[in-house]
Amino acid sequence: MVSQPEAPFGIVDMGSNGIRFGIVSALARHLPVAYEERAPISLFDAQGVERVIPEETICQVITSFQRFQQLCERAGVMPDNVKIIATEATRLAVNSQEFMKRIHDATGWTVSLLSKEEEALISASGIVGSFYKVDGITMDLGGGSVEFSYVTSSAGELEVSPTPVSLPYGAAALKRRLGECTTKKEKKALYAEIVSEVQAAIQQINVPKRLQSEEGYTVYMSGGGFRALGYLSMKSRGSLLESLHQSGRRSSITAQGYQSPTNSSQQHHPHRQHRDFTSYPIPIISGYTISGHELQELSSLYKDKDPHKAMKRLKGFRISKRRASSVPAICFLVAALLEVLQIRQVHFSEGGVRQGYCYTMLSIDEQQKDPLLEGVKAHASHSPHALSCGEFDSILSILHNAVPRPYLDPQHPLQLHRLLPAAIHLANLTAHYPKETRAFVAFHMPLASGPLANVPGISHQERATLALLLAFRQGGEVPDPIFKTIQHMVGRKGTAVCKYVGRLMELVFTISPLHPGMGILKSGISFSVTVLDNVVPTASESSSTTSSSTSSSSEPPAKRPRIITDSLTDTQNDDTAYYPRVKLCIHLPESEPCPMVEAPAVMSVIESMDQKINSKKKFEMDEEHRSVLSHPNLFSVDIIRSEAQ
Repeated sequence: MVSQPEAPFGIVDMGSNGIRFGIVSALARHLPVAYEERAPISLFDAQGVERVIPEETICQVITSFQRFQQLCERAGVMPDNVKIIATEATRLAVNSQEFMKRIHDATGWTVSLLSKEEEALISASGIVGSFYKVDGITMDLGGGSVEFSYVTSSAGELEVSPTPVSLPYGAAALKRRLGECTTKKEKKALYAEIVSEVQAAIQQINVPKRLQSEEGYTVYMSGGGFRALGYLSMKSRGSLLESLHQSGRRSSITAQGYQSPTNSSQQHHPHRQHRDFTSYPIPIISGYTISGHELQELSSLYKDKDPHKAMKRLKGFRISKRRASSVPAICFLVAALLEVLQIRQVHFSEGGVRQGYCYTMLSIDEQQKDPLLEGVKAHASHSPHALSCGEFDSILSILHNAVPRPYLDPQHPLQLHRLLPAAIHLANLTAHYPKETRAFVAFHMPLASGPLANVPGISHQERATLALLLAFRQGGEVPDPIFKTIQHMVGRKGTAVCKYVGRLMELVFTISPLHPGMGILKSGISFSVTVLDNVVPTASESSSTTSSSTSSSSEPPAKRPRIITDSLTDTQNDDTAYYPRVKLCIHLPESEPCPMVEAPAVMSVIESMDQKINSKKKFEMDEEHRSVLSHPNLFSVDIIRSEAQ
């Protein structure tokens, strides 16, 4: 952990392809940023083969720094509370020292020039800061270099490779090297060189054997070059989702990535549908996941393309002309990577040097917090409708009695053990909105158009799940086409679970809207659940277990495969161990009836619970999508009047 400046503080990432400025508002796990801006100055391209940063570029850089200096003054950032970090392009420049001196003379700020090893370590830390748990190989692709490391946090403590590696195969650098290849033989030799260097790099970072599964490694990719591949994948997935909506058929996208349908043609190939927009519902790169198969498909499709044709063809959402022209070089690098590594899945990260530097400044206790929950709590704290600690604890305890243990298992693909607390914190924030807009606004909170779009530590599958939980908590009436698309992402059974948990939250807040949680404890109402399926499936056995406030509904499922959680359908989630059938019992006190429960406004919600969690309204399921999105009846509800104790 490096020395801590006091927030707010400024940080500048002077990279090879651009200069990123940011003002950090607090040193917290969710890495809140008050302001960020990117200056489109490519130090790598500007210095050319002579490796000299020209005077014109130096002047542009200084002007950008002076602008940032004024912004820092207006934001209350102290002059000595600004950190400037330079990487590969500055390291390579012949006039590097003069360049950094000119910046210091103009601003009074000293530039910290990272070594290759320091850059690789901070880049890996940036990826760590963007996720909740990380276990895999990290790769950060800049303009001049690509950094390799590994990170694991499965044991509760962060472990990073002590010997990270930086190789000179950044997007701009490799594009230049490929442009210098005049024959296939030279290109083949360059490819062999990269494969050899990557092999040596993987050996040097010394990846622990426990990080490799039978299907290969999990890889975390950051940097603009790698992120461009993520946006290309989003475009193809969006096209497939749109096609799914039009046809009313189940998509062929699974957790293993895109599976080419039989007799597919050029017209229907997802990576050949180049459009200027994406219909993918969550256009946020951080937390986006693809399979190793899809990564290989992308690299094979583009690695031999002409850069000029690629620039014209691939320019689109979040892919500039310059980035598009680098896609063939990026895919060339990825193809070489796949010669060395078997990759199971890829998680894309927005985290870079800025986020990495901020993460290293956090205390150990802060680093171990959940960035999603910290971001959600920070957002909710500004609302007068935020829950108190006591109210939150009460509601969480109540819902734990109504949601069986298998669904709260950390290995469950829906990740409710994290998302349920987040949903509770957010559940009351739209209760004061007009009734017809409550579900709509709540649904969009964690999506690209909502206030939590920038919160780290959440995958796209988890964003979709949280959106449905919040929508159903407010009744589930969301007149937005994206509502269907999000249900496709979560899957049939996942949507059924979200509806069940969301309706439970609706009931809890209906009983005691002003003092939720505390009021329901006083009302005498209670919940118990019975699991109707064996959560560790055998050939012919099943069992049921009842949950109460003092015992869990079942033991955690044993030795189940970890499911990749960014699918667009749930064909892979049919395991009964993950989605057992459940009976909920709502216990009402027979003596001393409580008006907070017995009032018609509340009893109507209680008595319609079973129908609400199993029926589908027209706005939720039109005829075209009924067969695609209809979900099984996993949950049933009994209402029992019992003697008050």
